[in-house]
Amino acid sequence: MRQYKKQLMRNFVLFLAFSLSTFLSFSQYIEGKVLDATTNEPIEGVSVFMKGVNRGTITDEKGNYYLKFPYKIVKNDIIRFSHIAYEDIEIPYVQKEKKYSVHLLVDLLKLEEVRISERRNLKQRISYKKLSSMKNGLISFGSLLKDGKIFVIGGDASYLRNGHIQNLEDFEHNMEIDNVKKFIERSRTNYFFQLYKKDILIYNIKTNSWEKKEHLDFRKRAHHNLNLYKNKIYALGGKRYSRSKKYEYLDDKIEVFDLETGNILIDDTNPHQAVDFASFTYKDNIIVMGGSTKMNRLGIKQYSNKVHLYDLKSGKWFQVGSMPIAKETRGVLIEDKIYLLGGFNKKPLSSVEVFNLKTQKWEKEGELFYGVSKPAITHRGNIIYFFNDGKINTYNVLTKELNEYLIELSLEASEMYYADNKLFILGGLRTNNFSQFPSRGLFSIDINEFDNTKIQNSKTL
Repeated sequence: MRQYKKQLMRNFVLFLAFSLSTFLSFSQYIEGKVLDATTNEPIEGVSVFMKGVNRGTITDEKGNYYLKFPYKIVKNDIIRFSHIAYEDIEIPYVQKEKKYSVHLLVDLLKLEEVRISERRNLKQRISYKKLSSMKNGLISFGSLLKDGKIFVIGGDASYLRNGHIQNLEDFEHNMEIDNVKKFIERSRTNYFFQLYKKDILIYNIKTNSWEKKEHLDFRKRAHHNLNLYKNKIYALGGKRYSRSKKYEYLDDKIEVFDLETGNILIDDTNPHQAVDFASFTYKDNIIVMGGSTKMNRLGIKQYSNKVHLYDLKSGKWFQVGSMPIAKETRGVLIEDKIYLLGGFNKKPLSSVEVFNLKTQKWEKEGELFYGVSKPAITHRGNIIYFFNDGKINTYNVLTKELNEYLIELSLEASEMYYADNKLFILGGLRTNNFSQFPSRGLFSIDINEFDNTKIQNSKTL
């Protein structure tokens, strides 16, 4: 019995050593203090952002910050410090160094804007209202807004939980373990639930209610788009799983849903088969661009830069050039121009690119504050709104002014719509240190909120 206890303790020590070494690889962090270069006083509200891992935080009232970035082993990166009243600075990050303290210089132009804002008693964060939720959480679904209703078709309802990482997080905060067996068993509770949906859901803005259309047999798919043309919804692109769920395939079918008759027709021709691409209805055409087309066993993707045009009158497809950068992307159509913001090709991208549909020419407009792979995006007139993980930005396509605001919504890859002087943010991915799961939530933001909230970052492209 004594020998058994010794062996159990030895195994437990070895398990802890392995677990803690694994935990360290998942729990990198930086910390430090930000001070005024002239007064040496701490600065509150400084944005501290790690570009490579797309993670950030804000300094407290003592100028201190702590930023943890799990899951990724980062050897080199850039840390960006920015504040509404100070000059931005960037410093290199190296893996061995954990503490980074900096001094910021006052930017006189920004400071004047801050003084004006302070006199108006502006809020720190955009306020929002929680609306009626979907029955199931979704990400990477097809959706569009029509006549005061949000239409949602398909989407990814999968979720992931890493019990091993969660157990290590608990162990980090509570070093006492009263039951070795319980600790080991909890570490083995990893869950991956995989499900693509085929439902059509309709949200009525006026009544704040959801409706599920029964007896409509759509294909189970995700990472696709919806386009509207003459009271018909075109569901195209994305991917589907085999029946065994062992294999993924690009979806080659276009489903055409007639809103008047309720019928679904199948179009077998789609030369632009891709995942997380951009598509826009322009006059009598659907324009499709970018996305990813393959992924190997190591998770390395192959990206597309092709632009196709689907002539809805003739039913013919044409290739109409190439994007400047092959990538997964999102964007908006404003009059005769397509604006692509950010995107993903091996890492989140920050470029703003414009495609003029009349001249068929591309132009790079500038760079965002940081890379963003799948922002929720919409527009109102000449103002583009895009949101991702606690930050919402506005971009004026006429003045080229880019502003950033804070909002307490930790969602990534959501969808956003504009109607009745409000923004609506739906679905997306919620992430913590040990799980990822799709959101059921729907939130609204009054447009007037932007006039009553402080701008955290601003620049002209």
